[in-house]
Amino acid sequence: MTPPSPIGEVRRIADAVQGRVLFGTYPSGLRLPTEAALAEEFACGRSTVREALRHLADIGLVASRRGSGAHVLDWRREGTPALLPQYVSLGEFDVSPTALAEGLLRIRAVMACEAVRLAALHGTRESLKPAEARLLAGPSLENDPASHTVNELELYRALVQASGMWPAVWMVNAVWAPMTQLNRMFAAALGPVRADYQPTMEKLFVLIRAGKADAAVAFVERWFRRVDAELVLALESIVAPKAPRQNRAPSTKRTPAARKGRP
Repeated sequence: MTPPSPIGEVRRIADAVQGRVLFGTYPSGLRLPTEAALAEEFACGRSTVREALRHLADIGLVASRRGSGAHVLDWRREGTPALLPQYVSLGEFDVSPTALAEGLLRIRAVMACEAVRLAALHGTRESLKPAEARLLAGPSLENDPASHTVNELELYRALVQASGMWPAVWMVNAVWAPMTQLNRMFAAALGPVRADYQPTMEKLFVLIRAGKADAAVAFVERWFRRVDAELVLALESIVAPKAPRQNRAPSTKRTPAARKGRP
């Protein structure tokens, strides 16, 4: 599963260091400042820094070496899905925005199709109930694109869970939090909920309940091909490369007044 997202001071330190790594301020192979130095810079305790670095290690950004401190990893090769939201927000890609948008949508479609296949093959009337509850919730969320898109993700996740194929569930769990955050980021910009979403999903569930795995997968693949062709046009403008940045992340050092809660 994706490591739990840190909160409070740990989140502040983790986000700051992560930003420096993704911006290139801390390049691959660099030995990070010591825990004591980071604690002094960010005006926090060493235990807070240690916990933040532990989180960054869990998501593939840094690694600790006995006797030599923490070093920055090549996050492009070692990173985990937890990096996805900030990577997309950064807007500095090795591929074109169109290719990135197509790739992200293709990954989503592949995962959704596999969820449908597993549910149709292994789901039962009882195990499908949570997914059906997500289906029934769809109409009430049509005026809230962000909530609707998260509900759709929950629907496909519930389909995987309905299959009882727990290794597949765990793999979905690994990408769940970042995919949810990414969908929330872009939901409003992608426009209103499609009018044909609900009737399409209802037809899909008829095939799933009947155990017609091949027909259900073919049906949902056609749906994604049609929908994703439109989404690529919208997404490529949202994730367009940004102007070159200075190789520098903003300072997050807190003043003594801020540490006491004053402006």
